[in-house]
Amino acid sequence: MRVVSRVTLVVAAVALAGTVWAAREWYDYYLQARDHDIPDQRWADCVKNIKEALRLRSVSSTNAQTYGTWFIPYLPHYYLGVCLLEQQDYVGATEAFNLEEQQGAIRKTELMDDLVKRRGTAQAGEAASRARRAKGEAMRLLERAQELGKKGSWDESLPELAKAEALARSLDADTLRAVQQEQQRQQRAQAEARDQTARAQRLEQRLADGNRLLEDGKNNEAKVAFDEALDLSPRNARALEGRRVAEERILASSTRAERQKKLADGKALFDGGQYEAALAPLSDAAADPTNLEAKDLLARARQALERLRLQRELRAEIDRRAASAQELLNAGRFPEAQVTLQSLLQLDANHPHAREQLAEAERRTGEAIVARWLPNQPPALALFEPGGPVLETPSLSLQGAASDDQGVQKVEFRVGDRKVGEFLPASTPLQPARMVPFAYPIPLDPGENSIVVTAIDTGGLSYSLPLRIERRLRFIETRYFIPSAVAAAMSVIGLGFAGQLLRRSRARRRRFNPYIAGAPVLDDDMFYGREKLTARMLSTLHRNSLMITGERRIGKTTFLHHLKRVLASDDGGEWRFFPVFVDLQGVPEQGFFHALIAETVESLELKPETREQLRFTPDVVGYDARDFSHDLQRVLAELKTRTPRKVKLALLIDEVDVLNAYSESVNQRLRGIFMKSFSENLVAVMSGVGIRRRWKSEVSPWYNFFDEVELKAFTRDEAEALVREPVAGIFRWRNDAVDRVLELSQLRPYLVQKLCVHALNRMLEQGRSSVRLEDVDAAAEAALTVEDTQLESEASALERPAIAD
Repeated sequence: MRVVSRVTLVVAAVALAGTVWAAREWYDYYLQARDHDIPDQRWADCVKNIKEALRLRSVSSTNAQTYGTWFIPYLPHYYLGVCLLEQQDYVGATEAFNLEEQQGAIRKTELMDDLVKRRGTAQAGEAASRARRAKGEAMRLLERAQELGKKGSWDESLPELAKAEALARSLDADTLRAVQQEQQRQQRAQAEARDQTARAQRLEQRLADGNRLLEDGKNNEAKVAFDEALDLSPRNARALEGRRVAEERILASSTRAERQKKLADGKALFDGGQYEAALAPLSDAAADPTNLEAKDLLARARQALERLRLQRELRAEIDRRAASAQELLNAGRFPEAQVTLQSLLQLDANHPHAREQLAEAERRTGEAIVARWLPNQPPALALFEPGGPVLETPSLSLQGAASDDQGVQKVEFRVGDRKVGEFLPASTPLQPARMVPFAYPIPLDPGENSIVVTAIDTGGLSYSLPLRIERRLRFIETRYFIPSAVAAAMSVIGLGFAGQLLRRSRARRRRFNPYIAGAPVLDDDMFYGREKLTARMLSTLHRNSLMITGERRIGKTTFLHHLKRVLASDDGGEWRFFPVFVDLQGVPEQGFFHALIAETVESLELKPETREQLRFTPDVVGYDARDFSHDLQRVLAELKTRTPRKVKLALLIDEVDVLNAYSESVNQRLRGIFMKSFSENLVAVMSGVGIRRRWKSEVSPWYNFFDEVELKAFTRDEAEALVREPVAGIFRWRNDAVDRVLELSQLRPYLVQKLCVHALNRMLEQGRSSVRLEDVDAAAEAALTVEDTQLESEASALERPAIAD
């Protein structure tokens, strides 16, 4: 009885275990794979468990309920791809990653970036695997062709090489080079063999003709045949003997007078272009070894006939090969047709159809062999999460990237069944676009929008990703907007008017006057105009140094300070600029290079270890160009550690007119600085009224390395902006007052600012909020000093300045 009870318990336990095992849910398999199989690298178990989970639940979710109130992100295809990738099942891994992305849930998680990376790894792995198989096939074809070539079976070996070449074009350059070299070698060997065979056949033919003609008593024709045989084989014993016999018979059967008559007849025929008819009489005459004229005419006639014969045979061979190529194309034997067409073009490079047919044969050969060993794969496509499934904007800027190993032809965008656009990458047949980032505006209808993005490669294969976006109407698009907008506008207008009055009142109390006269403008908010010049500087400064000239107080110093800020904040492009401003006003000749390096060290805040390597110290005496070159190399070395981009140290040197008073040796040492090996990382922008143009030295002066730019007065629009915009929204300028400022200043920024300062002060003194014409006229009397009047007249009279000795 006790034994029976134990058996019953065992059976019950087994049955219970089977029941529990059979009751496992999808999340049991999924969590086993995700949390245990993958960390423990049990890839086969992982694949098995994920597939069981997919059998029970196939749809991904970012918030899948397991039991009770426990929710987890369910991304089975992603984890299946991870496991298959580790098993080097690259095709299966790519398909799994694609399925996960198509379901869309993973795009809302942090794993999307990892999916893109792993899919790229899988695609690269599959591409490498296919490339290895393809290279093995190319080498097999090459080896087989070499074996056939050794046997002289070129009709079989060259088509094999054509297949190998088509395959090798998609592989590495070394494989392609090996195949092409073997092709060239075998083509030369085939051509030589054909030539030798043709010569041997013609030799035998002409020997047989000579013997037959001798037997028929046609001695002069026999001599012609033996002469042609000797052209092919000069030491051929049969030809030599045959010609001797023919000549003896001719001499024995004719007199000298008869042979002279034959010479005259033959010459007449030769002169008439009847070369073939001239052979017989000239052969009779040339049988006499002393008749040199007959021998010469006979040789020339035979040469002319040989050229005609070769032309006829060449034309016949061209026609034969063209017909053979067409038959091979019609039969679908494209490698053989390719070889025949290549040999045809060697005979006739200008054949009217051969090149087009060769291109077609090469294409079809390549398609057949590449499709087998390097089959085209669908393109990859990744979309970046647009910010959420619900948007209120009327359009979506959809961003993503498409890639394909053969090239992306285009990316199409559909909303529902409607095609809304396509993105065409910049590419050529020789350089297809393999990686195509895109950003495309997708119009959205109110409600749910089913968006499908499709990438199509150059081979016609495509890959699509769906996206669902709901567009909610913005408040401005609802029927409540207009009444609310009217009420809000009235409130805003009232608040704005009150705010403006408050700002004006506060500005009058504080005597607000933003204009600057006399000092350089260092505030970007007060920098106006010069946009085109700034753009020109940014586009050329990485290649050339620049020299800015212009009349006094035209804004050169202000522009250099502005350029310094622009260069320091330029984060785009190939170059990273490190600008340093240097003012040469009052710098003596012996302190020139010391001043340059002092400003450089202070502006760039060099590391202590770099400063220790410099010859520069604040109180150093005798610091010269050699010391400056030495220290400049150390400065550039540190700058290169601050950025991955190329480095440009930009010296912005003001008051460069000081160089006119320096000795020529200092100027030439400055020239030498820009010819050093580190000059690629050095650029300068110098500004001044003018620079001396005559030098005693025959060496080219330093400014020949600089592009010169003249800083002129403002345009009318730029000057008017400088007048109105600094006080816009606070004070007003009347139109006639603005016109008067522009007239008096002649659009020179310094005079514009000076007039505006005094005009605005007069307006504030009288408690008004708008500048009138009388304010400007009063400002002109107070603001325009004798110096300003001279400056204005000089600017009008002088041309572009240039200081001579």
